[in-house]
Amino acid sequence: MGTAQSSRLSQDGPQTLTSVVRVVPDVSGIDKTFDYAVPERFGSVAIGSIVRVELNGRRVDAWVVGHPTDEHANYELKTILDVLSVGPMPEVVELAQWCSHRFAGPLRGVLAVATPPRRLKNLAHAPVHTRRSTRQTIPEVDELMDRGGGVVVWPPARAVRGVLESALSLGRTLVVCPGVGTARTIAIALRREGLTVALMPDDWQRAAEGVDVVVGARSAVWAPCPNIAAIVVLDEHDERLQDERSPTWHARDIAIERARRANVPFLVVSPLPTVSATHWAGPSRIVAPVPQAGDWPNIVITDPFTSVSTTDDNDAPQAGLVSRELITHLRDESKVVACILNVKGRARLVACKSCRDLQRCERCEAAMVLGDLLECPSCGHSRPVVCARCGASAMALVRKGVSRLREELEAAAGRSVREITAESNGPGNGGAGVYVGTEALLHRLDSADVVAFIDFDNEVFAPTYRAGEHAWALLILAARLLRGTKDPLVLLQSNDASNPALSRFAEPDPLAVNEIETTTRSTLGLPPFVAFARVEADEASSLLLDAPPPGIDVASSGETTWLVRSADETLFADYCGELRRSRARIYVDPRRY
Repeated sequence: MGTAQSSRLSQDGPQTLTSVVRVVPDVSGIDKTFDYAVPERFGSVAIGSIVRVELNGRRVDAWVVGHPTDEHANYELKTILDVLSVGPMPEVVELAQWCSHRFAGPLRGVLAVATPPRRLKNLAHAPVHTRRSTRQTIPEVDELMDRGGGVVVWPPARAVRGVLESALSLGRTLVVCPGVGTARTIAIALRREGLTVALMPDDWQRAAEGVDVVVGARSAVWAPCPNIAAIVVLDEHDERLQDERSPTWHARDIAIERARRANVPFLVVSPLPTVSATHWAGPSRIVAPVPQAGDWPNIVITDPFTSVSTTDDNDAPQAGLVSRELITHLRDESKVVACILNVKGRARLVACKSCRDLQRCERCEAAMVLGDLLECPSCGHSRPVVCARCGASAMALVRKGVSRLREELEAAAGRSVREITAESNGPGNGGAGVYVGTEALLHRLDSADVVAFIDFDNEVFAPTYRAGEHAWALLILAARLLRGTKDPLVLLQSNDASNPALSRFAEPDPLAVNEIETTTRSTLGLPPFVAFARVEADEASSLLLDAPPPGIDVASSGETTWLVRSADETLFADYCGELRRSRARIYVDPRRY
């Protein structure tokens, strides 16, 4: 904490001062608070307000985050220059301070997300809406809400409206979704039913003044919602709910803490909730409906790798990309076929030149990377460069690309194939009946008859402990893309179709999958059973990393990168706070590392 001292009471001459505020400047690179005096003409300045201050000769915006009392009796302070706007609610500011400490990142970044998109001088306050819904709630979910909330395992093919009703029936509800499109769809549907709805972030003022439902994407978890009665996070498995910038907060974790502070129930809804969600809830607060036909599409695991040739440059195994099953559907011109190949990071997968077996970790099943040894970046295990299947020592990187795949698909299908990426212009489902691209394709198309994952090994055995959850998230997207199709089909192409890690995808059992993943992480000491972070540090910060306190485990993963973990979350957060003060950059529970 700093003080903005001045030899004068004010630039405008002597005036009466009523209080002192503590502020966080909206200036990149400044990660501390400053105290300023408040002239009487501004009256009481609420926590969360956006003010104008002078800092280091510049006039900058700042958020009020506190009201210090008697710390400044011996010296004078600069005064705030203006009160610009209403800002985050006081309880949201407190939540942001908790987030900054828990996820070891700058408070400024969190407050910016919680701030209204337009400046507001005043807010009205709408009366509590008393509309009674005619929709039926779900008894099991109602009972869960009575016990403070929990996890609802909801199949991807079923509408989620009934689950939402159990929360909406309690009063003002905050609903957080992974994507803006989903949030907009929910807002439109609820408005048609007569509910007052604020769609974040554009309806920030309406949310602050009071509506029945506040809904939005990830940042909506910071939205104002006076007299909140319930919080719901939909599709909790989706990676878009986590911010990749520091602090790397996850909407689920913020919602859990916000619900705890407000003493309201919190609901996680997902076809396959993450281990973090089920670990928080505990076995007694997880409910799932009775399975029905059509909850999931037909899922077939197939092996396209029927031949091996070698390339001239590095003798890397170059297996076939299109299975016989896929060719059959490609040639059916009545069907829309979506082919997914995630090539990002693909060159890290290592295969045996002799038997083509992908080299996986014996402990956690993640793909190993090739160095002097075969190393697992997920759990740290290593072994000599020897194939676990045939004993050969010659390895190569498996390489595939979307461009080559499109050529093979066109040759196999006898019709044009359209390539769609995140950068492609225009909507999907126009012209060609066959599409190819990365996972962005699953978000761009409106519908499909068949979804084929060209190399599902790349998803399941990716070198990260979250690989399994990410693979299931892709399968959930595919299932929703196929919703409404007469005979929905997902093809999972794999080099090792008999592997148990893959066979679980053929007949989805979310609770069984979650239990297996929970056991694996608990055994290996991975989140959520330990606190974990990737740290990028310079020489000064590395001194702290070289001598961590008892209870903190530090491992180098590069010249300027370290992995930090601890079973004690409080000790971990305090240690990361020390690192942050030494200018280290910290990513708590990162998506990738």
